[in-house]
Amino acid sequence: MKLYDECRDCLYNSQMKKVESVYGGDQRMQSFKEAVRALCDGAPDSWCAPLLMRAIDGVHQSIFGGIIDYSAQKTAFNAALSALEEGIYARICSAADPVKEGIKYAMAANYIDYARLSDLGEGSIRQVMTAASRAYVDEYVYDRFTDRLKGAKTLVYLHDNCGEIVLDKLLIRAIKAAYPAIKVISVVRGGPIINDVTRTDADEVGLGKAAYVIDSGAAIPGTYLPECNGLTRAFLNNADVVVAKGLGNFETLYGTMGGAYYMFMCKCRHIAERFGKQLWDTAFICD
Repeated sequence: MKLYDECRDCLYNSQMKKVESVYGGDQRMQSFKEAVRALCDGAPDSWCAPLLMRAIDGVHQSIFGGIIDYSAQKTAFNAALSALEEGIYARICSAADPVKEGIKYAMAANYIDYARLSDLGEGSIRQVMTAASRAYVDEYVYDRFTDRLKGAKTLVYLHDNCGEIVLDKLLIRAIKAAYPAIKVISVVRGGPIINDVTRTDADEVGLGKAAYVIDSGAAIPGTYLPECNGLTRAFLNNADVVVAKGLGNFETLYGTMGGAYYMFMCKCRHIAERFGKQLWDTAFICD
């Protein structure tokens, strides 16, 4: 998806807030601001937001000697959601349609995104639970999704953010309970980038108990096919169903994976308008 001016400004502002909270008094901060501003203004329109975010991380490494570190926040959100896992799963299972209920929670959890919101805290989990209670699952898309699941043997699930991965796991559990013949392959990032999920996060939340976990081979906050490893591309090419969580996966994949299902929260004005949503609405779409 093309790089909008809103994307450039959003990434600049959110990353400045995060980095200033750590390096606010550092004399290198001005150099970082200038370099990132120039990068955001000069990035080609052919880029998508995840590629720009990776480039910003590269600037951070060159000036401060390392990536923007979200490890503490990631561990905290993984632990907090894991503590709620069985209680939420009980609610999902008690619903009239557990798979549909699982989709609501998975979509709502996409709120946990440090690329868009740099000041997430304890109240964020309450926001996720509230969003799940009012989430809407498009019936036409859902009917297509369940029709595909009925005859599917493999489902590739492309994950997005920390914490969120716990509710992805619950949706996977609900799908496997309803369609026990399906094998689920979970794809995480190939290295640390923002608060996106890696193998470390998958291990922290026990994702391997619900799915076969692989990484994409690329430290990009999305699934950028030209840089994915051969294993990921092979699974995607042969999957009966593909679920892509979050805006990063939507921005890198939409229009390139015919029939993929996208679940996310509309955290950007142009995304909300594109799909006839309000800002912060959840969305479940198929290309």
